[in-house]
Amino acid sequence: MARTQEGRPIARFYQVAASSIEGVMIVLLHKLVEQGRRVCLVAGDARQVRHLDDLLWRQPPDRFLPHGVWNGADVERQPVLIAERPDDRNGATVAMAVVGGLVDGSIEFDVVVDFVDAQAPAAARERYRYYQGRDFAMEYWFCSPEGKWIRKG
Repeated sequence: MARTQEGRPIARFYQVAASSIEGVMIVLLHKLVEQGRRVCLVAGDARQVRHLDDLLWRQPPDRFLPHGVWNGADVERQPVLIAERPDDRNGATVAMAVVGGLVDGSIEFDVVVDFVDAQAPAAARERYRYYQGRDFAMEYWFCSPEGKWIRKG
C-alpha cells in the first residue's frame, strides 16, 4: 500500500467522550485533506459504507469532502475512499478505522487512526496492544473540556 514516510508507521488513538466519533472523524478528515493526505475510511461492512457515504454527502456545501466508495468509479481520484477493508487505490497513506475494528495489513499505511469509544475501552486496549506489538509508534490523544486535543502518549 502507500507508505511514504520513513520509519515506523503510527497508530493514533483519539479518545472520544463528549463528541461523537463521526463528528471527530469529519474534523480529522478535513484536516488531513487540507494537508494533502489521502485517506481510506475502513467501514467494516457494506451497510456502514453506505452510512458513511450518506453522512459525507449531507455535510454543508462549505464543509463538503470529496470522497468515493470502494466499488465506485474513479476511486483513484478521491482524497477520501470509503471501503469495507483497507484499500489504497486512491493513494491513501492514512487508514481510519471508524467502527472500532483492526486495520489488518495496516503496517502498509503511514498512519492508522483509531477511535476510543468511552463505551468500549477494553476493545480499544486490545487494538492498542495489537498495533504496539507490530512496532507502530503509538500516540494517544484526548479532548479537553475546552475542546482542545491533547497528546497523552
